[in-house]
Amino acid sequence: MFRVSLYIYLLFSSFSMIVFFLPLYLQQKGLDSGQIGTIIAGGALISMFSQPFWGFVSDKRKTVKHILLLLMICSLFVSMGLFSMNTFLTIMIFYIAFMFFKSGVIPLTETLCVTYAQDHNKEYGRIRLWGEIGVGVTALLLGILMERFGIDYIWMMYTISLSVAIIAALVIKDTKATAKPINLPDLGKLFSQPRFIWFLTLVLIIAIPHRMNDSMLALFLSDLGATESQLGTAWLVATLSTVPTLFLIGKVIKKWNEFSVFIIAAILYTGRWIIYSLADSPNVLIVSQALHSITFPLFLVASIQYLSTIVPRHMRATGLAAFSVTFGGIGGIIGSAGGGFIIEYYGPNWAYGIGSIFALVGAIAAIATYIMNRNKLLEPIIDDEADEVKEVG
Repeated sequence: MFRVSLYIYLLFSSFSMIVFFLPLYLQQKGLDSGQIGTIIAGGALISMFSQPFWGFVSDKRKTVKHILLLLMICSLFVSMGLFSMNTFLTIMIFYIAFMFFKSGVIPLTETLCVTYAQDHNKEYGRIRLWGEIGVGVTALLLGILMERFGIDYIWMMYTISLSVAIIAALVIKDTKATAKPINLPDLGKLFSQPRFIWFLTLVLIIAIPHRMNDSMLALFLSDLGATESQLGTAWLVATLSTVPTLFLIGKVIKKWNEFSVFIIAAILYTGRWIIYSLADSPNVLIVSQALHSITFPLFLVASIQYLSTIVPRHMRATGLAAFSVTFGGIGGIIGSAGGGFIIEYYGPNWAYGIGSIFALVGAIAAIATYIMNRNKLLEPIIDDEADEVKEVG
């Protein structure tokens, strides 16, 4: 468990540089909010195709580790070109190429964690929490370093961080392969299941304001006069405060089940975005980031464990890739591009107000789904091919 946790910590440490600080880096290069949102949306668009592609390749080859290493190494080399570009068009091209590889790392890592947890009777949340710790600690350190030395050195920090994560990935064990191979007819069966598609739709509705916050919070804080260290503090508060929730969420899910926890997350997201829409100072936003501690862990773990329960094991990487496409891909496109546009013309408070409406609609839809399908929600969607599923939490 130590090797997997260390890998998660190091990998997510590198993610914080791209997710939280790239918008500020691009802003310093002279791009406006609309252009930054378009670039991030372009990366989200390519991830819609790359994540299921790499998930299918992983399931087909029956290896997660080797595909992960390939994607991380390719991400490292393409990032060198990304940080060397200076115009909107060239940055857009390199960011899309970068995301083709980088976006596939996330669902495969989640697959690795879920499978390890089930095979070793561990709680997924207690493994995943190390990713949040890595993000929070790195965000704070980066904020302090960038405030002192400038954001131009972000490329060096990212190169070092991802290189160390690649070394850590070399010593983790691969997941156990199932005897049953995946094929295109299996893929068709999975994506023709109404319950699977509907759940991804619910994920999308909740994901849009969340992904907008990921890409646009730095700009919101900057507009309010925050420094780089305050931005780092905001994400430190958000990520480290998730640790208790991730540590205990297994017990919560055992008591209330995955879908009920998903509903709770949607309701809490609604309140969170309402508070953000009323914020008028950096300190209010920094304190409000503590709400990330209950919204994101509940949403993420409930979603992943729910999909791991209803999707056959031999298709798990593909199923979780579909989740990542929905959450990071489609949600990222709408959240980043739409959020960037609204912020540019109407201001961030309006953007978060609209985000609260999305979360509320998602919560209502999820509650209605639970009421109408309570007895079938946790059943495997392909009964004749589903493996025996163990409790993760």
